[in-house]
Amino acid sequence: MGKNVQIVLTVDASSLYHMENPSQDDIHDHCSLSDDNDGVSETGKVVDFLSNVYIAQNVEWVGESTDEGYDVAIDSIVYDFDLNDPSDIYFLDDDITITGSGGRNSKVIATVKDQADIAETNNIYKINFSIHYQDTIKKYLVDPKLKANT
Repeated sequence: MGKNVQIVLTVDASSLYHMENPSQDDIHDHCSLSDDNDGVSETGKVVDFLSNVYIAQNVEWVGESTDEGYDVAIDSIVYDFDLNDPSDIYFLDDDITITGSGGRNSKVIATVKDQADIAETNNIYKINFSIHYQDTIKKYLVDPKLKANT
């Protein structure tokens, strides 16, 4: 039987925050993902990180900073449809954008749909996150993957 899964986005917040116009590669290079269900990236890159999640169970995304005084908030999770795959289905809740709880410590919690036909399928999605430092906020995104399991 499946379980709830927590995915943690850890950000080298000070370095990323102080970059002028960081590229998407810069953002990915200053972020790492982990989860409590043996998620892995074969290449070590955030875009290749795959979390195994379970039908009818919750997935929670939280942010962590490597630097004191910087907070990482998960603002939203947005599904990234594969336009080349007509059978591509989104398997979290019913909306392609799931917003966070808000604030400096925002997190997102979603439920994997209770549908047998999504088992063994992958979803690519984007994590919209922000770094809060003093009274300012800067927004970023990364795009890892989920795999549904029974």
